[in-house]
Amino acid sequence: MDIAEIRKRKLEELQHAQQSAAGQDFVRQQLEGVKKTVLQRCLTKEARERLGNVRVANPAVAEQIELALMEAAQAGQITEPIDDNRLKEILSRSTPKKGFKIIR
Repeated sequence: MDIAEIRKRKLEELQHAQQSAAGQDFVRQQLEGVKKTVLQRCLTKEARERLGNVRVANPAVAEQIELALMEAAQAGQITEPIDDNRLKEILSRSTPKKGFKIIR
């Protein structure tokens, strides 16, 4: 193999990788858009703000709650928007309490 063939093959590999990455970004953006729409329909403004605060403090818990809410909405289990108090209940059930024991 000469250098021109190697360069050509490398260029083709890079172009393929870029196309694949662009496709993945497009799919990720579509999923985020769907998630945002579903959450806007099934959460009140205050609940969305609380979920945003949880996302800042603990992204894994926020992602878990969002997925659970999306599944419930798609299954038709959410008939009316979830308010802040109901979201607090959901959060308290989904996050384990950390016990503190102070020894002196």
